[in-house]
Amino acid sequence: MTRAGVREVVVVHDTGCPRCSRIARELPGCVTVKVRVRSCSEPRLAEIYPNLPRAVAGCGTPAVGVLRKDGRVRWWTGLSGAVGLLPVLRPGALLRAAALLRDAARVR
Repeated sequence: MTRAGVREVVVVHDTGCPRCSRIARELPGCVTVKVRVRSCSEPRLAEIYPNLPRAVAGCGTPAVGVLRKDGRVRWWTGLSGAVGLLPVLRPGALLRAAALLRDAARVR
C-alpha cells in the first residue's frame, strides 16, 4: 500500500487508559495523513467499522486502521499497528510510533 492510497488513519483506543490516550495525542505528529481518534466504548463503533476486530470493540486492545481511498479499512491491533503506519510515517518517526504502540500493548 502506498501513501497515495491512504486517506486517513483511524485510532481506536480506551479513553480511560493513559497509555492508549497517549497514542491518540501523539500519533498525529508521526504521520503525514489525517488521524481520526475513536473511543473503543463508542456505542455504534461496530456499525461504523464492521470489520473492526472484536477485541478492539470490547476495549481489549488498541487498534490502528488505515482507511484507503476506496473506503476499505485494514486493521492492526497492538504493536502490529506500526506496520500499517509505514506508508504514511513522517521521516524518522518509526521508532516513536512503535514506542507509542508498544507502551499501550504492555498495559493489556
